[in-house]
Amino acid sequence: MIAKIIPIKSLRKSNFSALVKYLTDPQGKSERLGRVSITNCYTDELTPAMLEIQNTQEMNRRARSDKTCHLVLSFTEGERLSNDQLSEIEERFCEALGFREHQRISVVHDDTDHQHIHIAINKIHPRKLTIHNPYYDYKKVATLCEQIEQEYGLNQVNHETQRDQSSRIIQDIEAKAGIESLLGWIRRECLDDIKRANTWQGLHQVLQNHGLAIKERGNGLVFVSSHGVAVKASYVDRSLSKPNLIKRLGAFKASAHTAQAAYTQSKQYQPRPLQNTIDTARLFERYQQQQADAASWHKEQWLALREQRDRLIERAKKNAKRKRSILKQVQSGQLVKKALYATVSGQFKATLDKIKREYREAYAQLKTSQRRMAWLDWLSTEAKNGNVEALLALRARSKKDGRMAGNHLSGYRYQNNHSRNDTVEAVTKDGTVCYRIGNTAIRDDGKRLFVSPNVLKESLADVLQLAIKKYGNHLSVNGSDDFRTSVVQAAVQNNLQVTFDDKTLEHYRQQLLKRQTISQTQRFTEIQAKTNTTKARRNSL
Repeated sequence: MIAKIIPIKSLRKSNFSALVKYLTDPQGKSERLGRVSITNCYTDELTPAMLEIQNTQEMNRRARSDKTCHLVLSFTEGERLSNDQLSEIEERFCEALGFREHQRISVVHDDTDHQHIHIAINKIHPRKLTIHNPYYDYKKVATLCEQIEQEYGLNQVNHETQRDQSSRIIQDIEAKAGIESLLGWIRRECLDDIKRANTWQGLHQVLQNHGLAIKERGNGLVFVSSHGVAVKASYVDRSLSKPNLIKRLGAFKASAHTAQAAYTQSKQYQPRPLQNTIDTARLFERYQQQQADAASWHKEQWLALREQRDRLIERAKKNAKRKRSILKQVQSGQLVKKALYATVSGQFKATLDKIKREYREAYAQLKTSQRRMAWLDWLSTEAKNGNVEALLALRARSKKDGRMAGNHLSGYRYQNNHSRNDTVEAVTKDGTVCYRIGNTAIRDDGKRLFVSPNVLKESLADVLQLAIKKYGNHLSVNGSDDFRTSVVQAAVQNNLQVTFDDKTLEHYRQQLLKRQTISQTQRFTEIQAKTNTTKARRNSL
């Protein structure tokens, strides 16, 4: 399992209610939300609990750091824990981090390939009203993860016991976006050459050979690529911080080359998708073009909104000026004129407020429409819309092995695509297609059809028909014993032409067929006997 505290870098974003609303939003997916629990609050209702926690945070006016801790516990693919087990694990993590008495709301999500639980914790103690910031949390979290993996028999994951901020940044950027980061590229391509430079001139030459430049920014140094992407030098390596470089190379000296000359090398950073087993050049070109078109459209709309706002303001100014010129010609007392001028001024201010308010609303709506997407998000959207090439690109980056836990059906031959576009709810970044058959949630990773644990037996026939369409008439069934036997029973009851690779299941299927044949024969015999008896009675009459 993996446990991570999501950093909240600004007080403005540390909004507990906004975080919980996002976590509890189903987003149109039937299986996104699992268990929602509230702890250390006076109510079990979600909305009153959010208000209670928000009021508790407002009572502490001294804290300047974020007042909300966002903890995420994620389990490897195929691991599905019960609600009681999740509650026990949540309690242990909160106690280890010093949040046992703090208010919190936890939400279980099942909309990805990995079951995970989000825990929104109020850092403000409900009675002492003091803020608690755990120190060395990454060490406590890593140790507890190893203990829980052993106690619950979970898959063991390598946990970091040292804090490597730059490595975490690389992992987060490249895992979420699917694009090679400048930080990761520098580390992989030219870090050793940069470290070997013993003068500022040599360092500038090494950077120029890789299409980079180093510049002062604030109190530190940054590496800048030809695309304008920058990264702090200390993030690349601590030995490249400004104090360390000055200590090693002397006072900072800017490059004698022009900025244009520093970016003429062929070996330079290009924002490209991470290495994949299939060629994504054509897809990435389409993605870049669409993002460029979206940015251009946004700029045009924004300029149009500004022009409309300025035009309306200018019209309001002219109207106010015309009214004041008319008032000058009015023959009346000074107090009356003063009142009339005040009315014109009030109307002008009200018009200005309305124009600016409408502009802000339109601008906010513009920002939310056709938002620019990361590479993997764009691939997921395209795959959901039926783009098979995008789906293959997502599945090619998946690192799933052949041994998967959970109830699922598979076969030797399979179609690595999906044809149920009308019922698709989501496509994950690993290419797993989520949709529903009746009341049963299905997760299709191309090689397997995963069925939700609370599958209804009435829906198994539809699931089997889909599996036969994808994998043929010879299937492999894996999962719990109850699920496996239910699949066989559904196949026999619905007269589906299917066999199973498991000898025990196939033997069970043949036994059920024999029983069904015997039962049908007996039923036919009874019906025939009744028919003969009825005919005999009629003949006797």
